[in-house]
Amino acid sequence: MGQSIRVIIADDQLLFAESLQYVLKGISDAVQVVAIARDGTEAVALTLKHRPDLVLMDVRMPGMDGVEATRRIREQAPETRIVILTTFDDDEYVHYALKYGAVGYLLKSIRPDDLVISMRAVMAGASLFAPDITSRIMRDDVSEVSELEQIVAGLSRRERDVLDLVMRMMNNRQIGDELGISEHSVRNYISSLYNAFEVGDRMVLLQTLQDLWDRLKL
Repeated sequence: MGQSIRVIIADDQLLFAESLQYVLKGISDAVQVVAIARDGTEAVALTLKHRPDLVLMDVRMPGMDGVEATRRIREQAPETRIVILTTFDDDEYVHYALKYGAVGYLLKSIRPDDLVISMRAVMAGASLFAPDITSRIMRDDVSEVSELEQIVAGLSRRERDVLDLVMRMMNNRQIGDELGISEHSVRNYISSLYNAFEVGDRMVLLQTLQDLWDRLKL
């Protein structure tokens, strides 16, 4: 038998959470539910306290929702994997859950045995999504890449050079040294990039492009 998977269930429906805890215990001794969180705030706090391997996260919860809790957990406990487990297959939730680092998005209609299999797969490094969600993710990704490709294609050669160095986490001085231009010129190019991608700062630009940059460089 493999190493035990330590899990937190985050769900405001306490009956569902406790029932799931009971079912998981009955299915596999390798799954240990260490805590139940009733909202996103508790999910973050309990994750930092228990440092679980995995969080099964609902999305629609009072106060802090599961998407924001996912973002905060990934920032503060990046070693913890997060799988969204919800009744809702809302496209916006899927998009932001992925953006903030969820490695799975499953519906509560999943069979308990399949959930355990999915959890094991996630711990082995897989990303898992319900089939109907996967088809929409692929469609949305194609649309997003196409739009970003058009923006990148419209940049000047120098703007692309600056953007490439920004994505390599260089600061303005380093970019200037690399390209042989002044920091003032670098700032002007970066300002143009903000306008092109309709973002307000460097961090948002990085978040917008970090997963797609290698595919977009033209």
